Amino acid sequence: MKVIAKCLIVLIGCLCVQSAFSQTVDEVKRSNAYYWGEGIGKTSALAEKEALATLINSISANVESKFTIQSETSGKDVKEYVSTLVQTHSNATIKNTEILSWGEEPNVHVFRFVKKAEVGKIFAERERKVKEFVTEALAADAKYQVADALRYYYWALMLLQSLPNAESVTMTIADKVQKLDVFLPKQINETISNLDFEVSDKQPDDNLTQYILGITYKKQPVANCDYSFFDGRNWSLVTGAKDGKGMAEVVGDAAAHKDLRLKIEYAFENEWKVDTEVNDVLNKVEPVIFKKSYANVSLTKSPASVTVGSRRATTLQDAVAQNDAVVSTNAVITNSEGIAGQARNDNVQAVNGSDYLLLLERVEAAIRAKNYESARDCFTADGFDIFTKLVRYGNAVILSKPTYSFVKFEDGILARSLPMRFSFSNNRRAFVEDVVFNISPDEGKICSLSFALSANTTNDIMKYQQWDEYSRLAIINFIENYKTAYALKRLDYIESIFSDNALIIVGKTVKKHVGTDNAKYTLPANQTRLTQYTKGQYMKQLSTVFKSNEYVNLKFTDTSVKKAGAGGEIYGIQLKQDYFSTTYGDTGYLFLMVDLNKPEEPTIHIRTWQPEKDPDFGLYDISNF
Repeated sequence: MKVIAKCLIVLIGCLCVQSAFSQTVDEVKRSNAYYWGEGIGKTSALAEKEALATLINSISANVESKFTIQSETSGKDVKEYVSTLVQTHSNATIKNTEILSWGEEPNVHVFRFVKKAEVGKIFAERERKVKEFVTEALAADAKYQVADALRYYYWALMLLQSLPNAESVTMTIADKVQKLDVFLPKQINETISNLDFEVSDKQPDDNLTQYILGITYKKQPVANCDYSFFDGRNWSLVTGAKDGKGMAEVVGDAAAHKDLRLKIEYAFENEWKVDTEVNDVLNKVEPVIFKKSYANVSLTKSPASVTVGSRRATTLQDAVAQNDAVVSTNAVITNSEGIAGQARNDNVQAVNGSDYLLLLERVEAAIRAKNYESARDCFTADGFDIFTKLVRYGNAVILSKPTYSFVKFEDGILARSLPMRFSFSNNRRAFVEDVVFNISPDEGKICSLSFALSANTTNDIMKYQQWDEYSRLAIINFIENYKTAYALKRLDYIESIFSDNALIIVGKTVKKHVGTDNAKYTLPANQTRLTQYTKGQYMKQLSTVFKSNEYVNLKFTDTSVKKAGAGGEIYGIQLKQDYFSTTYGDTGYLFLMVDLNKPEEPTIHIRTWQPEKDPDFGLYDISNF
């Protein structure tokens, strides 16, 4: 009797709950203001899945007539395709969906409903993202960052296809209203057409020939450009060119090949996971193929003399910002400052590099022969440890015979720079990096190495004429070492440069004031979503990342630097960061507050990372602390 009584109580309770919901459910179904879906399943998860599916079908049926892009879907069923496109909005839809559920397993009922006005907001949010991508692409285009420009143009085009109003989305570009469904394909083709490739050098090596490419965009050295090449047997890894330099390899007798076949990367499939929304959309929409992305480069004519940068550096800015691809070995680098800052600038001097050329040539020979031990005596103990990590970073290959420039900075000599290519066959990816050597003149050995920043990034820093040369070179040197430490997984170095009480923030905004170093630095109390790490937590997480990835590569653009009002050489450095690794990738905005009063012992007090600019306050900078 007790059991029967309990069952009756449960049944009556369920009926009462269902009765209470029924009025709301019936009202939603009768109203024309909602989209809704319902599901019944043995578990809550199955019922929710069915309810979401029927909700998506409801939305699809109502917006189908607005999708005109389907006429280009290679014969796919329009209803099916529209439903697929609408599903790419489902993650956003869930956030704005109200849920009612009743019953118990194995008979669970779920009812989902959302206001039609909210769905309109979801489409509007994606349209905003499309336009944001276009803005990013145009900015990259202006800086000759072709890889970035093509990526954002193409991603914008793909997201545009998932909008029901794709053909009516417009944007004012260069004072002219443009229909994006027309502008984007045209712009992608024009960007590709403005690229030029020439063979600047070739180096036979066993059963293959390595070709060094000079790559220009609108007749200027390209800042970056991704491409693959046909090596005579198969298409290569995606290779990233940098500052007008690229490479390709052809298997077999070079005389047997008349042309080099290239394919310019525009879809960046390996990077879709950087953005979950992009990944979802591009996996479901029909791709757009750009036949102009294929190019032939003649291999029969003599290598062209392709100049990247200046033949002679006359200032520190010339020497550093051009990455010295073709700077004379005995270039005279003079200070551009007056009396102000002269004492510090005395630590930045040009030197005759002939004393160090033999040392660097031995290192080059060791890399080419892959006999790294033969160059051990060219390095200090720490220097050789960094060198071996660097050459093992990827399948390290020297791009071309370098022409170095030499600058005295503090107690060392910076030799800039050796162009190299690092490839990761398991991940279909290759990077081009310029390697900078830090030589100890007292020991006559290399004590450290780093990956140089791009010419655009160094130019962004060197333009701050209000600071002396020493300060600008200290900032560049710090960022280069920071970038290299992540690539080479130098956990000990990274740990050493973070303050013990460093403020480390990942997220958009914060809930409350948080302090570090005795509350010296605080974040403003804005809104929600904050992940704050202690130094120990961050290093533990970073250790896990390094262990689980074959490679990590950071690429910086859009650099902005501000100096603190007090404390001497304390700077707020803001960079747009592209993060690549074996298992993960993202794009966001990095901010570092770093103390460079002792450039050889930098200290990071604050590190923040944002996936995008906050609509309320934009990006964190030094004024926020």
